[in-house]
Amino acid sequence: MHNVKFVLLVLSLFLFFSDASAKKKMYKWVDENGRVTYSDKVPPEQIDKEHKELNEHGIVVEKVVDKEVENQLAEQKRQQEAEEKLAAEEEVKRQNILKAYTSEKEIERLKEERLFALKKNIESAQQNLEFQKNSREQLVSMAADSERKGQPVSDSLQSRIKAVDEKISYQIEFIETKKAEVSTVEEKFEEDLKMYNQAKYGK
Repeated sequence: MHNVKFVLLVLSLFLFFSDASAKKKMYKWVDENGRVTYSDKVPPEQIDKEHKELNEHGIVVEKVVDKEVENQLAEQKRQQEAEEKLAAEEEVKRQNILKAYTSEKEIERLKEERLFALKKNIESAQQNLEFQKNSREQLVSMAADSERKGQPVSDSLQSRIKAVDEKISYQIEFIETKKAEVSTVEEKFEEDLKMYNQAKYGK
């Protein structure tokens, strides 16, 4: 019996102090008008805004940051990280360009060498293209002669015409590709020269 009374007494004291502690929990916030408010409950409109939880001694035990401010800070952090990443990448490019070239003259020399090689490729392909076109004309003329004589065009002749057509298509595509490379090379070396001057002289 005494044990039961003791347990009930302890339970009552626990509930009493728990209730007292709960009542002592307070919240503090500043509204849009700059007015400081204390309350045992945070109103719905203040939940996502900055407020502080105080213990029974008035000491801040938890601070809730304004969600909008928190999002702004997070966005600022993301932007800063992106800028730092970009700066790091630019520094890597700067170091690489200084390692790749020793002077502006070297950049110009390499550019001219590359363009010269491409132009030679284009000239060679154009000559080959003219040769293939002439060959096709001869083969088509042979096929026309057979048709005028009332003879069918042989499978062998048709195959040769088809093969020449494929070579012509290849040469045309090859020339267009090399011409595009010329523009790409010019743009690349212009960019390299610009980056080299920025890295070397800061201009």
